[in-house]
Amino acid sequence: MNQGAVIDPFHWDRLSTLHPTDVCNRTEAIYYPTREGFLLPVYNLRYLILPKEKKILRMEWNDKPVEEALRPYFYLIVLVYLTEAKDVKPTHTWISEKDLKGGSTFFRGPHRLGVEELINLSGKDPEAFLKTGKRLGGSEILYGDKGFALEVFPKVPLAYLLWKGDAEFPPKISILFDSTIEFHLPLDIIWCMVAETSRRLAERFLP
Repeated sequence: MNQGAVIDPFHWDRLSTLHPTDVCNRTEAIYYPTREGFLLPVYNLRYLILPKEKKILRMEWNDKPVEEALRPYFYLIVLVYLTEAKDVKPTHTWISEKDLKGGSTFFRGPHRLGVEELINLSGKDPEAFLKTGKRLGGSEILYGDKGFALEVFPKVPLAYLLWKGDAEFPPKISILFDSTIEFHLPLDIIWCMVAETSRRLAERFLP
């Protein structure tokens, strides 16, 4: 089954109504006129988003499109980024979810940022944690015991920080956002983005 079919058609329809030049100016996507789609860097890969076909294909570096099993969260964050992102560049100033408007109440309970699997996998191995981030296109930043930043989208960087803990405190992973994140994504989509990113990182973990 095409996973794109499980996404509310509203998102596809909205993207179809937007002028390609507007979409590209706001998101740094590239219009692909032969298939009326948008080529967008996501997680250091390239994806072709096709509104009329309601499909997202991964593009190899030889420009060959590849069908990839993509999760509904991935479709959702890509479509919302393409339709909602503003013409605002990152400031490279990191903030936590508690600094977002409404974030301290939203990111609780079922909406806590999902890092438990990553803590279980790499909480006691900072070097493996960093290597995992680099496998998703991340680069080291000097926060925590180890930290890395990666670009989910051209205007949406994300940082993961690990404190490995000790006899007194358990390992901890924190997530930081660029101060401009709210211009591009609402809180529920930010949560979906973290869930998708953490899942991809866990899949790439090697001790």
